[in-house]
Amino acid sequence: MFIEPIKPIQVIKQPGEQIKQDNKKGETSFKSIFSNALENYVESEAKVEEDIYRLSVGESDDLHSMMINAQKAEISLDLVVQLRNKALDAYNEIMRMGV
Repeated sequence: MFIEPIKPIQVIKQPGEQIKQDNKKGETSFKSIFSNALENYVESEAKVEEDIYRLSVGESDDLHSMMINAQKAEISLDLVVQLRNKALDAYNEIMRMGV
């Protein structure tokens, strides 16, 4: 009875062999996340300004929706500020690295 030897698994690439970079479709860049958050804030703030105008001229009496939209705008602003802070922290960390 002949037993076949186990073939080694080549996990490590051979010298000179290029490593393929897989572009993941679910991957998004920081720039796109930041720009989407900023656009969301601008849209939310415009909606709040429109609601305030309508309420002040008497076209609307829906104070609840206005307050909900104001809170959405505030949360959007908080997200933009936190993203900015994280970007600045990352930049400062890179600048502290020794070359």
